[in-house]
Amino acid sequence: MKTPKRVAIVHAFFVLFALALVARAAKVQVVEGKDWSARARRQHFFAGALSAPRGEILDASGNTLVESREMTRVAVALPEVRDTAFVLRALHHARVDADAVRAAIAHRRRWIDLPGLYTASDVASISKLNGIHLTPVLQRVYPNSGGIKRIVGSLDGRGNPLDGLELALDTLLRGDSGKVRLARDKDGRPLDSPDGWTDQPKAGSTVVLTINNTLQDICERELSIAVDSLRADGGDIVVMNPHTGEILALASNRVGRTAFSNTAVTEPFEPGSTLKPFVAAALLEKGRARPTDVVDTHNGTLELDGRVITDMHKSKSLSLADVIRFSSNIGIVEFGQRLTPRQKYETFRDLGFGMPLGVPLPAEASGTLREPKQWSKQTSASILMGYEIAVTPLQLVTAYAAIANGGELLEPHLVKEVRSTDGKVLYRAKTRSVRRVMSGEVARTVQQMLLAVVREGTATKADLATFEVAGKSGTARRTSQNAGYVAGNYTASFVGLFPGNDPQYVVMVKLDNPKGAHYAGGDIAAPVTQIVLRAALAARDAALDREDLAASEKTAVAQSGRNDAEGPDRPAPDSYDPNKNVTNRDASEGTASYVVELPTSLKSAPLPIAPRAVPDVRGLSVREAVRALHHAGFRVRLLAASSVGTLPAAGTIAAPGTLVQLSRPLE
Repeated sequence: MKTPKRVAIVHAFFVLFALALVARAAKVQVVEGKDWSARARRQHFFAGALSAPRGEILDASGNTLVESREMTRVAVALPEVRDTAFVLRALHHARVDADAVRAAIAHRRRWIDLPGLYTASDVASISKLNGIHLTPVLQRVYPNSGGIKRIVGSLDGRGNPLDGLELALDTLLRGDSGKVRLARDKDGRPLDSPDGWTDQPKAGSTVVLTINNTLQDICERELSIAVDSLRADGGDIVVMNPHTGEILALASNRVGRTAFSNTAVTEPFEPGSTLKPFVAAALLEKGRARPTDVVDTHNGTLELDGRVITDMHKSKSLSLADVIRFSSNIGIVEFGQRLTPRQKYETFRDLGFGMPLGVPLPAEASGTLREPKQWSKQTSASILMGYEIAVTPLQLVTAYAAIANGGELLEPHLVKEVRSTDGKVLYRAKTRSVRRVMSGEVARTVQQMLLAVVREGTATKADLATFEVAGKSGTARRTSQNAGYVAGNYTASFVGLFPGNDPQYVVMVKLDNPKGAHYAGGDIAAPVTQIVLRAALAARDAALDREDLAASEKTAVAQSGRNDAEGPDRPAPDSYDPNKNVTNRDASEGTASYVVELPTSLKSAPLPIAPRAVPDVRGLSVREAVRALHHAGFRVRLLAASSVGTLPAAGTIAAPGTLVQLSRPLE
């Protein structure tokens, strides 16, 4: 047999090797091709998540309160840096913290995340340097206002909501995250993939609040001043539109506390005498009393069920209207005996006490309203005076709005609209009546009682020179850690309707444990309300209808017949100094005031009959300003202030004879 040649063996070996290689290649490419392709994609490409921008939060006028801003985080990979000194200089010129890089070099770290966030323009000069890695991130930008922060809430470092509207409306604000495909080079560094975005992120919806930012600032400023001046433990101010249920301002202040909770909705309190108008409304609604009905008030002292009830305004007898006007505890208890315990309970329950109102703020308190079967022997009288019941400031304002709007309890709302990124309105709040709690006639009667409280009752310090104010003050003793009522510890409050004859605002001011000679709600909470209203009148945009206000002004005859010594312009009690620690206060808040009467020239033009605008006197001397206002048909009162200005503000439509307060520079 012929032996194969060596060359033939080698050829045969190569043929077999080629066949094996072809077979293996066929298996890899045909049989296992999909698996290897997937493995290659996993090694060279990866999908990265990109957070969607959270939606903006706007106030009722469209001003931005909260927005998301794209920022950049800077990191340095030291093994990739070719010239360390050059990179350090570049970081310094870009105002990026280079000290962290020096510290990392000293500790031989390979990767450094530099502290802080930077705008794209700040780091553009270092974006192309080897070893510099820029990562886009979204930063939530909040206002400086503490009150707004308590309303909108905040996020943690990972973008998760912690409290406020950020938490309650997270599903609306969060948006939909996107995904991006990235390629890696041989060293694992990410490169832009030709495929680009696979899923575009969708920004969150825009939320428009009912809050008026100007009015919110006014309330926060005046509350801070009042708490500081009175050395109070804290306080709250709530303003609501009684015809829509819109919450226009929500300010809270607590000394020594940095919590973000809005105490106006999270901390109930015993409201004291501010509940008396609702007892009067129940009596009128059920036909158990008339405003002129009189009861014995026992000269200001009554012993009932083992307790002594006293009145500050001592009288032998009072009508129902006078009981509200002078805030008689004995009178309201005597009248309240005409109601059964169940009727008393249902009156307060129907007003929304004892249950949450459903505003989109976390930790809203429901308050306390116990059923009659849980009452003690003294509860039937205590609850009429505003004790053994706890309400939040927002609940109390919502209840008073029913008096202001003719008897309808409205659902309060904080969110006005929700809009998509393209501007389409996804939700618009509508005025919703929960129930009718009193007839329109009863509401008007109670409103007249509240007008008398401010005109000549316990809250005259809330009155304004040009507009009627209605309201009720309250002074309630406070408890301390289940130790019972503490002597000298009070809650001073006032709820006002402005203007009193056709309300556009319901304003509540509450001050906790004020210290000093004055602690009654009519003495310290009512003046704060007056200052808030005066500042709102002077503001350009404070959610007021100026045309309706012009129709609600007091007549010139009523103003000229008024005794200025009893008017609202007298200074607040010495325990509350509205000018303390404040410079450049609004001109309407001066304390020195007097009337300047100028002689009328026989040749001057007759006063116009129709209402007209208040002239702009800025830039004029005091004498020229007084002459211009007088020539326009207005009476003038001078106030000491830092600059020249008017209240009502320039451009306000007012009737002839209206008293215009003109600020003059301090001497």
